[in-house]
Amino acid sequence: MPLLRSQLALTIEGEDTGISEIDDADDGDFARRCSNSKAQMANLDRLIASKPMFPRSDSRLFQNINFARKEFCLEELDTQILFLLLFYQMNPEFEFLADELSRKLRDATHTIAALTASKPEVIFERTRVGSRLVECGLFSRSVGTGNLISDTFELPRVITKKMSLPFKSHEEWRVAMLGAPLISKLDWEDFEHIGPARLFASNVLGAAAKSKSDGVSVMLHGPVGTGKTELAKVLAKHAGLSIWSVGETDDDGDEPTRGERLASLRFMQKLLANRRDAVLLFDECNDVLADSEWNFSGRGRRNGPGSKVFLNRSVEQNPVPIIWACNDPDLIDASILRRMSLAINVKVPNQVVRKRIWDRVLTNTDLALDNASIQVLAVRYAAPAGVVRNAARAASLVGGGINEIEAAMGGVLQLLKIGPSLVDCSAAAYDPALTNCGHDLAALTHRLSKPGASTAWSLCLYGAAGTGKSGFARYLAERLGLEVTQKRASDLMSKWVGETEKSIASAFEEARDHKSLLIFDEADSFLTDRRDAMRSWEVSQVNEMLTWMESHPYPFVCTTNLMEKLDPASLRRFTFKLKFELLLPNQAQLAFERFFGMPPPRPLPPNLSPGDFATVARRRTFFDGASADELADWLDEEVAAKERPSRPIGFTCSL
Repeated sequence: MPLLRSQLALTIEGEDTGISEIDDADDGDFARRCSNSKAQMANLDRLIASKPMFPRSDSRLFQNINFARKEFCLEELDTQILFLLLFYQMNPEFEFLADELSRKLRDATHTIAALTASKPEVIFERTRVGSRLVECGLFSRSVGTGNLISDTFELPRVITKKMSLPFKSHEEWRVAMLGAPLISKLDWEDFEHIGPARLFASNVLGAAAKSKSDGVSVMLHGPVGTGKTELAKVLAKHAGLSIWSVGETDDDGDEPTRGERLASLRFMQKLLANRRDAVLLFDECNDVLADSEWNFSGRGRRNGPGSKVFLNRSVEQNPVPIIWACNDPDLIDASILRRMSLAINVKVPNQVVRKRIWDRVLTNTDLALDNASIQVLAVRYAAPAGVVRNAARAASLVGGGINEIEAAMGGVLQLLKIGPSLVDCSAAAYDPALTNCGHDLAALTHRLSKPGASTAWSLCLYGAAGTGKSGFARYLAERLGLEVTQKRASDLMSKWVGETEKSIASAFEEARDHKSLLIFDEADSFLTDRRDAMRSWEVSQVNEMLTWMESHPYPFVCTTNLMEKLDPASLRRFTFKLKFELLLPNQAQLAFERFFGMPPPRPLPPNLSPGDFATVARRRTFFDGASADELADWLDEEVAAKERPSRPIGFTCSL
């Protein structure tokens, strides 16, 4: 590229080039003065020869530029522009000189025009959004206030990193530009909880790649840590495809800008356009597809007015199928979402799948846990596969067991806002003989669990605390052969308007997807009588619950200690309303024998519940050899604590 190489010397400060000093003159006049004098060219060639920073040949760069020219069918001027931008990135001395020229001309496009002896309007057409260079993803234009080349043009890091490396052939260059495809550490069975959508998505991706159908995009969305990235890899593997990630961190761990990610997407699309076994993963797509003038990360505006148009085309004209992964689709422009071929909500795996994941992960990490311990982990922790793998690895490093696994996993799940399941109300701890209910629970359980019985029923279990409401719900689920999805008020209530309603809807959807028995503890928190509501969102939360209660196709149970606070409309929607009362005297005696292995020393106080016996049993573990009299005294204390009169809140006035 002799013309470009000659123009490089124009900005060498302090040299007598025989050309007029660069000043603030008209840009067209400047370009004209820089063009066609044979004497000037000879002088410039002499100066270039004396400057080692401008070598006469760079075989690696020129060869790779030639590969790019052939790969993307670039014209000569496009090739010169690409060379100039790459040389600007790779040569600090030339970057300094080009920046000096840009400051004189006050425009990066005019600078490239001067360095290639072209008209500015021609360079603008060759570098604008929609041009061949931009459409191929070789660089992107950004909207900024600066005049420098670096302010206006961004090259994908794969290009700036690898275009100066030696390659033996065009094919070797193409493979290096693509990078290695992604490999999943999980299996197809690890995403069984996704249901039929898993196979459908895999079939769609495979058919689109093999038939070279344009415009196929799949959206994977869901909470952090649910394995969206791994699911994308598994879908590609099952479809017989290779999958590449677009626009992630570079070799130095630097985070790419939005413009670089978009350019990388275009670049990879062009490189893979002729293959029939490829799919792309665009992870964390919120920062690119966010429905805002500002991008998701807050680092700046979108890259020009054509950016939204390009994004729309990216999900309806892309030659290579794309899997887009995000945490919150609500942040994405609706015009993008409606162009998706299909979308999958990736949720935490159910208990059966979690058990399988634990078995495989523990085998691979050589951790020896018995089946009972593995079952405890699967039941108690709704942990995605990635969290399971990392916790097992941490425990393995210190030669630990279940305690170390729980210690490693607990903090991570807390960050992900995934709490452990309740462990004090399991079906194993429930004793039907210690339940005082006016209904025949055994007969009800038999009717509900009969083969062919309807699953569209609901229970309201109410009564004093500790009477076994949650325990019976789990016992019932075990008899029905159903997994339990249990939600507390703390799992659903949010300080943000509208978020509680979303959490309620998500809980019903989760139970529906898993075909599980849904338990709402402390249901009075979100089924409060609307007549007492002070704010509009208190009403909308109740309305959300009532709507789902009418349409939910699987069983669900609400427990409450404050039946009188429930909205009357909710009471009409419960199939059964069961009151759990405190233990009868003979039940209290039986409870003493079953919890402590000895008969009571004297008549026990009234108003005891199974929860009172469980509390005393826990206290007993700290006092070896506690006598029956001491245990009875502790039960007296529990009853006295419950019967203590409550104190009014606020100011009172007495006459």
